[in-house]
Amino acid sequence: MATRLQLDTLARGTKGYEELRRRFFNERVPDIYPAEITSPKTTAEVVMAVKRAREHGWKIGIRSGGHSFFCNALKEGGLLVDTRNLNKTITFDDATKIAVVSPGHTVEAVTMYLQSIGRFFPAGHSRTVAIGGFLLAGGQGCFQRGWGYTADSWVEQLEVVTSDGEVVIANKKQNADLFWAAPGSGPGYFGIVTRIWIKTIPQRQLFDTTIIVDSTDIFKPLLRWVIETSRKVPKYGVDLFYCTFFADKDDPNGGHESASKRVFFAINETIFADSMEEATVLGSPWSVIPDEFKSCVVTTVPLVGRTWEELWDLQESFQPHGNGERWNVDSILVDPKISDDDLIDAVTPALYDLPSRLSSGTFCPIDYYPNETDQSLSLPQKAYVSTMCCWKDPKHDSTVDEWLLHTYTEADKVSCGIYVADLNVEHRKAKASFDVINVYISE
Repeated sequence: MATRLQLDTLARGTKGYEELRRRFFNERVPDIYPAEITSPKTTAEVVMAVKRAREHGWKIGIRSGGHSFFCNALKEGGLLVDTRNLNKTITFDDATKIAVVSPGHTVEAVTMYLQSIGRFFPAGHSRTVAIGGFLLAGGQGCFQRGWGYTADSWVEQLEVVTSDGEVVIANKKQNADLFWAAPGSGPGYFGIVTRIWIKTIPQRQLFDTTIIVDSTDIFKPLLRWVIETSRKVPKYGVDLFYCTFFADKDDPNGGHESASKRVFFAINETIFADSMEEATVLGSPWSVIPDEFKSCVVTTVPLVGRTWEELWDLQESFQPHGNGERWNVDSILVDPKISDDDLIDAVTPALYDLPSRLSSGTFCPIDYYPNETDQSLSLPQKAYVSTMCCWKDPKHDSTVDEWLLHTYTEADKVSCGIYVADLNVEHRKAKASFDVINVYISE
């Protein structure tokens, strides 16, 4: 007689429930309590979870890496499906060069596996981000300027458990509507992704160079030069990442507010190339700094070979977690029709007037022009601008929230929408690829 599968769940109030409920990057977890939490290991167990939710009329929230700043996977009285243990084995087809991964696999796990066999997939910039949430947001992945969003052309097909509990394959020929809906849908996707077929290319070497400038007294002209220089940098195999932060961000004795009030501007270029010679050509537009900015240069890191671990460490220095850090985030995707003058005026407060010592601003050129017939992620966008607000004392929650709301309501004047991973439905109404945030599983 066949053994009946059992779904392991944790009910509210049981041992381990609260620790698992709070498994998010953000210490600021809302008081939202699912009826049960489950961590399925197989696709069959996901089917059981969906059927259990249907029986009880529960909403389902799906969590991959827990990197959502707003903890959208939590549904009051619903079912939280945590995919970190789902389909843990990564496979690779040497004939097609396609790997099969799980939504719960982290960027680090996928990158290190592929590196061991000489392959590459443009996953995210943070090692702890999981592939499922990353791709459903569209995937602001490595070297996006040349290749576009990762979900656009790097995903071959998906295994999806539908709201009826049916397991289907979705690609451009089978269940094409589900495949079209995935990129950019975020937490509003109409099913649970359980496996992902990803394309890979041969691994290359990594290089990067960084210039850090004290932008306190030259911010707008510096930003203008950076934007203009960006257009001279080749798009393929190059990441451009610009970040603002307070000079005393890393002060171990620092308080909530910056004592220095000096705003540093980091200009970073990461390069995917075959040799130092090739990387030198790709990085050459930054070799000459205008005289008006030279006296403000704090440090220059010449072009050097890097490992993924080093790049991830750099990312984590701007996004610390695990020591009580509280987060709120907002962003805009810059409308391609906007002039440089209007863009600089609109985003300067978001990048310069940071609300706490640990906060940082981000500006990334994108120049992405998708077709709506190909995927739901269809907003043409010139750049991505965001502010990662970080602090530790809950008494500052409302002040930071108010600053973020005001600042991005103003920045929205040059926006065509928001990256769905940064969409907080309790914060500000903004246009996104999908405006459906809750997934309902009911008759």
